Amino acid sequence: MGKIRASVPAKAILFGEHFVVYGKRALATAINRRLTVVVSSKAESGYHVKIANIPTFGLQLNLEHEKGGREAYPYKDYDNASKAIAYVKKTIEYLEENYEIGGEGVEIEISSEIPLSAGLGSSAATCVATIAALKEYFGVGTDLEGIRKDAHSVEKAVQGNASPVDTAISTYGGYVLIENAEVKRLELAELDLVIGTIGSIPLSMDITKTAEISLKTKRIVEEVKARRETFSSIFEHIFDAADELTAQALRAIEREDFVKLGALMNVNHGLLDAIGVVPRRLSELVKLSQESGALGAKVTGAGGLDKRGGVGSVLALPGESKDRIKVALEIAGALVMDVKTGETGLKTEKFV
Repeated sequence: MGKIRASVPAKAILFGEHFVVYGKRALATAINRRLTVVVSSKAESGYHVKIANIPTFGLQLNLEHEKGGREAYPYKDYDNASKAIAYVKKTIEYLEENYEIGGEGVEIEISSEIPLSAGLGSSAATCVATIAALKEYFGVGTDLEGIRKDAHSVEKAVQGNASPVDTAISTYGGYVLIENAEVKRLELAELDLVIGTIGSIPLSMDITKTAEISLKTKRIVEEVKARRETFSSIFEHIFDAADELTAQALRAIEREDFVKLGALMNVNHGLLDAIGVVPRRLSELVKLSQESGALGAKVTGAGGLDKRGGVGSVLALPGESKDRIKVALEIAGALVMDVKTGETGLKTEKFV
């Protein structure tokens, strides 16, 4: 049997992260950083996973059943390594439960340009690409909407509650608006953005710590939920403001009013800070971007936790100050990426 390659884009949430989990609008875009999964046959039974070159991180292990499963790489602890790639493991379990797959040896090789735990959709990209590649490999359906729904189910199973934004972007690419729990694809102009990522997972970190950080989104979502329940009347107004902000931002992009768009990004960042998802290190990157001339800047994605090292990313609309912003972020220790919005979504191909 030949090999299957599935490739998906990273995402940047422009407006509405966290609020979308509670039915508010969110606007997101695919960006030109991609994750690729290649599925092929293997002589031995079970699933052999290679994480080849996700920035600053890599491992190999066999995802066999815990009962009697043997380690192909004894220098890695099997149980903790399984936690570190919880999304891959849950994807396989989900597909085995819902589709007729398995029963033979499969190798899954993952390579990526998307930093882990950076708010750029690495978990959703992993789910979508792995599901697409395995469904194509086993011939159990490859329609895009089915893949998106499967991937969203996996994310919810791992995180407890998950926005449909990330899996929609990984699947469809371009821009998507989440409104009334529906995913709407949009045609919008391409934007040049600067992303600063800080605290992505280092190769030297032990596997247990890696597992903890890899699932930080779940913890952040849970903490927001707890604060919302404690301060329900206050949070209701914040969430309504975020919903209106997304609607105004969409109109600003359609009119190419980038000054207003940047101002709305700054407001969105303030709302995210108010619900407690902006750690000090990411807040400093946002301020640096604004002070260096950005039209607007904000945390993108889940945000971060100071007790987890403040890992995550900020998004800046640079205007005429791109070089100055990039230098400032690099001096602050961030991994800096020039990105373009509207990247193509899921691509699959068969090859020998």
